[in-house]
Amino acid sequence: MSEIPPALHPKLVAQLPVLQGVAQLFHPYIETVLHDLESGNIAAIYNNLSKRTPGDRSAISKFVGDSIDEFPDVFEPYYKTNWDGKKFKCVSITIRDGSGMPIGLMCFNFDTSVFDGMNQSLTELLAVASNQAQNPIEQFTEDWQARVNECIRNYLKENHATLKALNKDQKREAVNRLYNHGLFNYRSAAAYISERLNVSRATVYNYLKEEKE
Repeated sequence: MSEIPPALHPKLVAQLPVLQGVAQLFHPYIETVLHDLESGNIAAIYNNLSKRTPGDRSAISKFVGDSIDEFPDVFEPYYKTNWDGKKFKCVSITIRDGSGMPIGLMCFNFDTSVFDGMNQSLTELLAVASNQAQNPIEQFTEDWQARVNECIRNYLKENHATLKALNKDQKREAVNRLYNHGLFNYRSAAAYISERLNVSRATVYNYLKEEKE
């Protein structure tokens, strides 16, 4: 992990040993991440499975706007898909300042692929309370498909291209731009993006994997 940002709120700094300890305890299956809502960046990440780095823009910062004061203390556990197609079971915990205002999110992302071939007795461990549970980005944004379409339109405009004429390299570049904008945080995003770009879901994940390797 890179150096802690000097302006990081003391209450966020105080959570770093928790994140580091949990990452060590459940290594190599869990990634722990600290999001700084004030700067809009990832402040820290341990056992990096998503190949993000401290200082990267946090996906949550792009979409929440002024609604962070409505954050619950603990978000219901939810699932999201990593760049390599693996499913993460996640939970996000709100960190507040002395006045009760949210200043950060402490996120635990557990790689459930280790259990894919195990006995049914693990079902309860992997389950979430509700199939409707959403991650923080889903809860505090609307019309994510419109955001996907806008991102694709901007890419086409910048490259003086049409959707039907995109070649393989351009599609790969477009997919990675969508990922970097946090648009894969939505549970149906991969299916929708593959349909828009006229490729398979497997191809979408291969594009991400090629970029990250």
